[in-house]
Amino acid sequence: MNKQAMNEKAMKQKMINQVGTSQTWKGFRRPALIVAISLCLITLNTTVAFAVELDSIPKQTVSSIPPQPEQVSNPVQPSAPVVTAEKKLTPSLPRPTVDESTYIANPQDTDVAEMQRRLLPFFANKQSIQYYHAKKAATWLTYAAHEGSERGFIKNTRKEALAEADRIISALEQGQAEELSLTTNVLSMSGVMRRDLWANAEVLKHHEGFSHSYSQVAQAEVMLVWAAAEHCELGWRHSREKFLAAQRLLDLATYQALTSNPNGTQELLKVTYPSLEELNGGEKACNGVKGQWPIWTPAVVAPVVIPEPEPTVIDEFETEEAVKFGKIPNVVHFALDQSDITDESAVILNKIIRFMNKYPDHTMTLYGFTDRRASVAYNLRLSKKRANAVASYLIVHGIAESRIAMEAEGETQLIDNDEAKMGHALSRRVELVYVDPEGKEVKTYRQTADLQLED
Repeated sequence: MNKQAMNEKAMKQKMINQVGTSQTWKGFRRPALIVAISLCLITLNTTVAFAVELDSIPKQTVSSIPPQPEQVSNPVQPSAPVVTAEKKLTPSLPRPTVDESTYIANPQDTDVAEMQRRLLPFFANKQSIQYYHAKKAATWLTYAAHEGSERGFIKNTRKEALAEADRIISALEQGQAEELSLTTNVLSMSGVMRRDLWANAEVLKHHEGFSHSYSQVAQAEVMLVWAAAEHCELGWRHSREKFLAAQRLLDLATYQALTSNPNGTQELLKVTYPSLEELNGGEKACNGVKGQWPIWTPAVVAPVVIPEPEPTVIDEFETEEAVKFGKIPNVVHFALDQSDITDESAVILNKIIRFMNKYPDHTMTLYGFTDRRASVAYNLRLSKKRANAVASYLIVHGIAESRIAMEAEGETQLIDNDEAKMGHALSRRVELVYVDPEGKEVKTYRQTADLQLED
């Protein structure tokens, strides 16, 4: 075999070897790839299973695990992303502190925002009772803002919540925080639910540590009104969170009140409260309070009072001051076209009789008048009849006729008034002028207790 033939044979063998190696490697790659994919799936399943196990741990258990120290990131190669499950171990950041004296919670709701601005000055002193009322008003405004955004600005609950807030704010602006009632009103679309929490709030108000829980009690009470209204309108699913929020607030309030004085009472009074039917006027708690409110008040033991002897009754005309300061009535009135003495006029004339008996040396002149209607002659006769009626009453009750003079004036000296009926009623009268022995007139006053307006 020549050299060229040998070279060709060697080349063919080399090519055969290369093809065989390639086919061998191609056959090897397929199972290797399958093995690699399987390993990846096993790893992924393990990671997912770990995450699921962490999710299945109760929240309190997870939160009790101390957080791991943070790893310092490599400035050249950033550290790998944190595993999703580990985020549960990261403590939540505290909420930023809100300055109540400047914070407007609902700036887009102009009605609410304006009232919130009026409230700002009253958050300064947290130990003052005005802080309790300010927190209650602020919670009413939060309720009103929610109703406006969720159900519209004409909702009755919103209107009533705004009215409650405005009532409190107006009293605070007038310096009447001490006069404001601590009792929280229940809206007409709400009712009384969770009597235990209402009673808890009332007991706290009479506890020595109440000043340490102003904020929580004020918010909780409005939240109870809000929750009951939600329950009436939308059902338990919508009200549950608000009831729970009220309970958390009162739990904190109770803790703060009891721990404010280590030497004081360390438990709240257990009280008995009325049934829901008694409080709500029936089973449905959606019509405001119908029974006693607040739900509980402490029993007040009345102090023993030693009765004082009855004072001697002194007639109003038995003192010189009655005459000196003009406490003697000088007029009686009549109905339209009448000259009869009414029961109201008799009360006035009885006072005049007591005065005349007290001062037997005084005399009087009776002047009869009418309004301007009817003829002059008719009115003159009517005014005389009225003067005679008064004189007859006085004489029958013991006043000597010699002490009485009469004048019929008719429709003269009319008394004008912007309202015609009132002017007519004031003009239908008999005036009495009293004179002492020296001819000096006694000071008097013009009474209107027996005034008789036309229908």
